Amino acid sequence: AAMAVTAAIMLAMALLAAAAVFAAEAPPAKTVRLLAVGNSFSQNATTYLPSLAKAGGQTLILHQCAIGGGTMAQHVEKIDQLAADPADPKARYVSGKTLRDELTSEKWDVVTIQQASIKSHDPTTYRPYAARLRDYVKEHCPSATLWLHQTWAYRRDDPRWRPAKPVAGDPTSEEDMYRQLTRAYETIAGELGVKLIPVGDAFWAADSDPTWGFQPDTTFDTKTAVEPA
Repeated sequence: AAMAVTAAIMLAMALLAAAAVFAAEAPPAKTVRLLAVGNSFSQNATTYLPSLAKAGGQTLILHQCAIGGGTMAQHVEKIDQLAADPADPKARYVSGKTLRDELTSEKWDVVTIQQASIKSHDPTTYRPYAARLRDYVKEHCPSATLWLHQTWAYRRDDPRWRPAKPVAGDPTSEEDMYRQLTRAYETIAGELGVKLIPVGDAFWAADSDPTWGFQPDTTFDTKTAVEPA
C-alpha cells in the first residue's frame, strides 16, 4: 500500500511538473487585428480563420473590404471617388464604409491586398494600383504591416481553359495559371517591398498531389446537374 501511495504521489508530481513546463512554453493569448482588402478570394481564404484562432486560444478581429470579382484598380477607384466627393456612395463598400473608414477604425496589425484572380497572371494589371494601395494603407494606418495575399489557380476542369477566342498570354491550364500568377505576385511583392502570403502555392501543392489532388468526374454534366449534385 505504501508503495502504491508513493507511486501515486510521484505520478502527481510528474504531472504537475509537466503542466508547469507546458504553461511556461505555451504562448500567451493575444489579439490580432486583420483587415483584408480584396474580393471573394480573400473572403474564402479567411472563412475558417476566426474559428482556428479561437481554437488556439487567440482573438482575431477580422474585417473585409471586398468587391466581388474586384480588382486592385477598383479599390483605388473608390479611393479616388472619396477624394473627389466624400458623399459619393460609389466610394463605399457594401458595409457603407470607405477604405479610409476601415483603416482608421482599428489599430490594424496586418492589412492584406490581392489582385482579382482573372487578372492575377498579368503583372501589368497590378500597376500602379498595388503601390497606390500600399501608400494609402501607410498613410491612414502606419502601424499596420502590409502583406500581399497570393490568389490561386482555377481547377483543372474549368471551362475557361477552352475559350472560344483564345487570348495570347492568357493561361491555358491550371498549372500554367499557377506558374504565371506566382511570377506576377513575386514580382509585385518585390516592387512593393512587402512579404507574400503563399496561398496559391499551398493550393497547388495540394491539388497537384497524385493521391489527394482533385480528379474531374468525366461523367458529370454541369448543364443537366440538379442541386445538390
